[in-house]
Amino acid sequence: MLNNPVLERHPEDEWRLAVPMAVTARMHRVLHTLADAVLPDSPRTETTLEDVTRHALVSLQYMPRSSARIFLLGMRLLNWSPLWRLRGLQPLTALPTAAARRHLLAATRSRWLPVRLLMYGPLGLFMSSYFDQDYVHRELDYDPVPFVAERIETRRRWIKGEAP
Repeated sequence: MLNNPVLERHPEDEWRLAVPMAVTARMHRVLHTLADAVLPDSPRTETTLEDVTRHALVSLQYMPRSSARIFLLGMRLLNWSPLWRLRGLQPLTALPTAAARRHLLAATRSRWLPVRLLMYGPLGLFMSSYFDQDYVHRELDYDPVPFVAERIETRRRWIKGEAP
């Protein structure tokens, strides 16, 4: 994700990225399955699903603990959506990716607002991480580095008291 020396954090700001939230193997599998069903098939690398899942778990560390737990509960509910939507007896983790994708797409089109809102969690968290990957930027012919570098330089000048 934006692996560019120009954009490295200042060594004296003492900022460190949080470690991924610890979850059970079962919850990790749920997140991995949801990421696989939500993300586009291309472009992907062999580590895309793991990278996106890890980023989701890091993001959960920045939420209040109660919000993170509610988010994870929502992901468990989505995993069992075929059962409570009366569309099947197996969770998404037991289905092929294409079937899981169809179930999640149907949830986004539900006539019940809470079911549709439940989909905002994985869509927002997984897609924001996915679209921050360098290989996705290349595929989209998108280069955010010059803009971000310019904003960093503007901030440095502003801190020094110079006109931005």
